[in-house]
Amino acid sequence: MVWIFAIAAIAILYLAIRFRRFQSWVEPVLTIVFAFGLGSAILIWLSDSRPPVPSSSGTSENSATIAPDEIELGNLQYVQGKPSTSYKVTGTVTNRSRVTIQSFRLTVRLADCPDGACHAIGEDTALIIVRVLPGATHDFTTYAVFTGSDLTPVGTPKWEWEIRDIRPYRP
Repeated sequence: MVWIFAIAAIAILYLAIRFRRFQSWVEPVLTIVFAFGLGSAILIWLSDSRPPVPSSSGTSENSATIAPDEIELGNLQYVQGKPSTSYKVTGTVTNRSRVTIQSFRLTVRLADCPDGACHAIGEDTALIIVRVLPGATHDFTTYAVFTGSDLTPVGTPKWEWEIRDIRPYRP
């Protein structure tokens, strides 16, 4: 399909160079066509970037929310990667609610606590997309990158995490 536009562009360019009378009317026409195409592209982009409108036919499961205390994280492991400011975070998520989980955000905070005196290294938030049925457990893996830290190794790491923005599954 693009080759059709390329052939038309080459033909218009040739005619505009060869004949001065053709050049005098093709420039305004091409300017109008270009403006129309640009306006159409902007309208399409704006209509695609609007958030979806929720459906009004919601059942009790579709309108249900999941509280953070209804999700249980277990077997959390933090493995330092390359560079030393990144960590692979693995674990399991257990759904204690009555609604299927589609995704949630996991905020991980790292502090270095040598001799009991802690100083914050940083925090990172990851979107965990994992569908977990009510009462089920599922493994997950994500990565946390602490860009504010230097490359010195953490001696005594202290990890904290928080779950938020839990989204129920909507078929």
